Amino acid sequence: MTLLPSQMPGLVNERKFVGDARDRPFVLALLDAHLQPDRHYGTGHVNSVYFDTPGLRAWAEKANGDNLKRKVRARWYGRPGDLASPATPVFLECKHRIGSARDKRRLEVSVPSDFLRHARLSDPAWNALFASHAADLGEPVGPDWAAVCRIEYDRVRYDDPENASRVSVDWNIAAFPDTERFPWAVPVALGDIVCEFKNRGGSPPRWAEALHNAGMRLRSFSKYGECMERITRGIP
Repeated sequence: MTLLPSQMPGLVNERKFVGDARDRPFVLALLDAHLQPDRHYGTGHVNSVYFDTPGLRAWAEKANGDNLKRKVRARWYGRPGDLASPATPVFLECKHRIGSARDKRRLEVSVPSDFLRHARLSDPAWNALFASHAADLGEPVGPDWAAVCRIEYDRVRYDDPENASRVSVDWNIAAFPDTERFPWAVPVALGDIVCEFKNRGGSPPRWAEALHNAGMRLRSFSKYGECMERITRGIP
């Protein structure tokens, strides 16, 4: 028997519905009626610093529609001005995709909050984070991978016990480029709302039809890919 990528051990299927962020109240009301709020991380603000090579390999894999893709990022939760503790948990992530399936390695480290608030993306300390924890992460990130942009957004999470799915909704998506690497670039704001569900199956849950009827579309969507398209072209 041949396994689909989403059925392979260690891989999780990810699918995304994308729509207009102006429809957020209706989309959230619809999901509130069908799903349960995540008991541990219901709402939050997500920050991710994305890494790429000098030739922007990770972005090219997305832009070219490659079936195999790799993302490298450092992620933390909370707005920079709200980081009250001296140190903040940061998750170093290496994410591989095979079609709609993904495999992710994730390691939690402690980073000074002042660094997250003030460090420029060109600061070599970003690269040092991955270099110093490569053995624990279990995946090397070479010195040619450097921080290229920070993407932030608001998020609401749900549980879908019926379909054994985890669901998240993201909006207010904004990106801030490394202006030393992209001196012409300006901050980017996307007008999209993204609903992602993760499970080990290949079919959308039953409530997905309601999202489709509300104008959301099931399609490939990468925040990094969309934002880098604009950053490289100097589009806000």
